[in-house]
Amino acid sequence: MKNEITPGDVIRLEGLDLPPGATFHYVQNGDVRLRVMTVPAARADARGSIIFQPGRTEFIEKYFEMAQDLTARGFAVLILDPRGQGLSSRLLEDPMKSYVEDYEDYCDDLAFVTQAFKNDLPRPHIVMGHSMGGTIGLQTILTGRLNPAACVFTAPMLELQDLETPFMRLLVKGLTWAGLGQRNLPFQAQRAGLPVPFRTNKLTSDPNRYQLWATYFENHKRLRVGAPTFGWISASLRAMKFVNENARHLNIPTLIIACGADPIVKPVSNHEFAKAAHADFFNVAGALHEIFMERDEYRDQFWDAFDAFLEKNAL
Repeated sequence: MKNEITPGDVIRLEGLDLPPGATFHYVQNGDVRLRVMTVPAARADARGSIIFQPGRTEFIEKYFEMAQDLTARGFAVLILDPRGQGLSSRLLEDPMKSYVEDYEDYCDDLAFVTQAFKNDLPRPHIVMGHSMGGTIGLQTILTGRLNPAACVFTAPMLELQDLETPFMRLLVKGLTWAGLGQRNLPFQAQRAGLPVPFRTNKLTSDPNRYQLWATYFENHKRLRVGAPTFGWISASLRAMKFVNENARHLNIPTLIIACGADPIVKPVSNHEFAKAAHADFFNVAGALHEIFMERDEYRDQFWDAFDAFLEKNAL
């Protein structure tokens, strides 16, 4: 396995430090090259490892601040660029298209990199994910590819605002079946992978963190991802259906964090899943979709809930 791992690229912004000890690698999973960052814990006796799955359009560098929050708590960290995003392999001729054939591919990637870097990941393992990454993490666990000690998901994509109606499900399924799965979903605010103005964004109320995120896309074309395709939406609907229908089988300690003012994922879907899975649940009232990009008053609530969950489960 190690002979498939090569040094990886890192996108740097002036004045922004890497997490101490971070290393970047490429690892080949079949036809797809995945970029991975590993960071050691900030203490010799590591408390365990966090295996983090980002959401749609996301990339490793976005989570530098979060990674340092976790290593300061004694955890080693692994984060990957999902296939089709960041500096991992793009899947279509047009690299801007946000596409995946099936979430099983994402799940295979998450399990694959965990195995490939197992020597860098002290146990116990905790799987984390945001938005789409929450769906991927849950499906990976529910299908038996990973068996972590616990999992934590923020705004997991379990039901999308203004999309999951019977008409939209039939429309997306029909267009995908008709061979239009690689067409972009119309009427999206984002253009050419560039961020929308802060005043109209749905991610965060923190202008400074938003601008930092936006600068990556503005300055580094290789990171950009466009609007979702019908194929990505179709795959997402299937994955959300599977995860919701199997919530009762999630039999490890789990924390679900909802963002109370989330305009992308329905917060009530997070609460309903948590009840069905007998998981711990916390709602960050007033927060938009991206809790790790939010103002400190919201981020601090997440970290308080995270720390209490770990203490409760002796992790």
